[in-house]
Amino acid sequence: MRCALAGAQTGMAKWTAALIWSLSWLLAWQAQAAVDIATPSTVINPAPQVAVLEDETAQLGIEQILEQAEALPWQMLEQEVPNFGFTHSAWWLKLELANASHAPLRRLLELASPLPDFIDAYAVDAEGRVLQQWSTGSRRPFASRPVRHHSFVLPVHIGANETRHVYLRLASHDGLVPALPMLLMDDASFLQRTQSELMAYSVLYGGLLALLLYNLLTFVATREKAFLHSVFYLGAFLLFNLSLRGFGYQFLWPEWPRFNQQVLLLSAGLLYVALTLFSLDYLSLKRQAPRLAKGLVALTGLLVLSVLPSLADRFAWALRALVPLSIGYALLLLGASAWLSFKGDRLARIFLLGWSGLLAGSVLYALRLGGFVPYGLATEYALELGAGFGFLLLAFGLACKINYLKRAKLEAERETYELQRTLNHQLETKVHQRTQELEQANHKLAAMVRTDPLTGLLNRRQFETLINEEIQRRQRDGKPLLFAMMDIDDFKLFNDTYGHQAGDQVLIEVADLLKAHFRRAGDRLFRLGGEEFGILLEADSLEAGRYALERFRHALQQLQIPHEASRHGVVTGSFGLVCCSDYDQVPAAMAIYRQADQAMYEAKQISRNRVVTRSLMEEV
Repeated sequence: MRCALAGAQTGMAKWTAALIWSLSWLLAWQAQAAVDIATPSTVINPAPQVAVLEDETAQLGIEQILEQAEALPWQMLEQEVPNFGFTHSAWWLKLELANASHAPLRRLLELASPLPDFIDAYAVDAEGRVLQQWSTGSRRPFASRPVRHHSFVLPVHIGANETRHVYLRLASHDGLVPALPMLLMDDASFLQRTQSELMAYSVLYGGLLALLLYNLLTFVATREKAFLHSVFYLGAFLLFNLSLRGFGYQFLWPEWPRFNQQVLLLSAGLLYVALTLFSLDYLSLKRQAPRLAKGLVALTGLLVLSVLPSLADRFAWALRALVPLSIGYALLLLGASAWLSFKGDRLARIFLLGWSGLLAGSVLYALRLGGFVPYGLATEYALELGAGFGFLLLAFGLACKINYLKRAKLEAERETYELQRTLNHQLETKVHQRTQELEQANHKLAAMVRTDPLTGLLNRRQFETLINEEIQRRQRDGKPLLFAMMDIDDFKLFNDTYGHQAGDQVLIEVADLLKAHFRRAGDRLFRLGGEEFGILLEADSLEAGRYALERFRHALQQLQIPHEASRHGVVTGSFGLVCCSDYDQVPAAMAIYRQADQAMYEAKQISRNRVVTRSLMEEV
């Protein structure tokens, strides 16, 4: 008895549940009213009349949908915009269009998002026949779109006094079905809307490109990294927006659907990197808030890592990580700029205002996609309006930054100038003294390099340099060159007899006598080593040179410096004089040195204390 009663109760429960489900489905079906398309020049959001069906197995085709239409659990869409988010199910949308006029009509159903992976659409008449069919989506070639447009536009034809059921199947590649705003309009309204849209985007992209080029040229002129970072930031945003709005797929890479999917998230990662570089430089975060700067860099690294799965065709994974990280990034940057603004940083205030405008536009656009705010020009283009407002403010901020840096530079230059004046005033006397000391030291150093330290005469290195120059000059002028070698007679015996100190004194006295006798502007005196001296004479003939040397030889002998080991009893000298006008025989200093040395050797061989001459004349 109890079993029978339990069975009866179970049966009644099943029938009751079935009746409730049937009534709810019937009410939902009746609630799906047809959209009247007879009114021209209107743009309709058909979402209130759209029914939705979730296909968890993603196996249902249009045939099964049409065969089981009355048995399937269709539900009315409760949003302004179909938005199913992260899901592996396929979603069917059903919409009824009614043409109550006496003429056939064409209406364009725009699915105003370029992001859905797979869209299959069918136009079905009242008898269940598929009259039109489309298969498109962002993962299918751009040529699959029935109308060449950056979003998906389906041209639906409805006969006079007829209705059409439009079925849309939305499916994803890896578990994400994005929001899909729907608009229904005639050709004239679509043309007007498209023209207005292209005009708006042309102004936006043109303005951003102009700003990008201006910042690039300003960077070239000023070398300020902030302008280069702004160029990177503007370029990344342009690439991201072109991908997000579908213009990139339409105009730049229509044959690369997989790349079209990847470039959206990769450009988002690039945008975060560019914004971080710009923010660090513009706000001087490393100097003013080093911890915030490190946190921003670390968060940017995580954002870049989060978009990398898109390279492996895993976009849902990337977005699951990207969304919360993006929110954290936005709040961190907002907090950093607000904190610096509170501290009185004017540039941070401009950044805060611009960043707030961009965030407000992004949030409003996201709410528009989610159906939380109604469609309108302000909500549809909120992202671009916020970005444009932000970029203009940041451009103004960059100009202020350059002006600030210019003023700081001028102030630093003024302070430096005053400091320099003070230091110059204090150090002027010391600098003058040190300059004199340095000049004296330089003269001494030059003299030490050029002269013999004992006698003060030019040394052997100067002999070679000056004689070579003199040979070239006199050969060029056609004048003879006179050079004499002198050697103190029996100087080794003098050192052995009187000591090296006395010998050095003799060298000094001989050098002083040379300086007293050879004082003409062209005369040059050299100590060539030991007791050997060289004399470059400013004379025009062999006779004049010999006369000058004889006068010196006599004067040396008249000094009467005792020299017991010499046959003359006093210090004397032997001379070899060369007069040369044939420079082929003496092309360099060492050649004329050897000629004079040989003549001096002859004087020593004869009797010492005499002058031997040698003439090297050109043959006529």
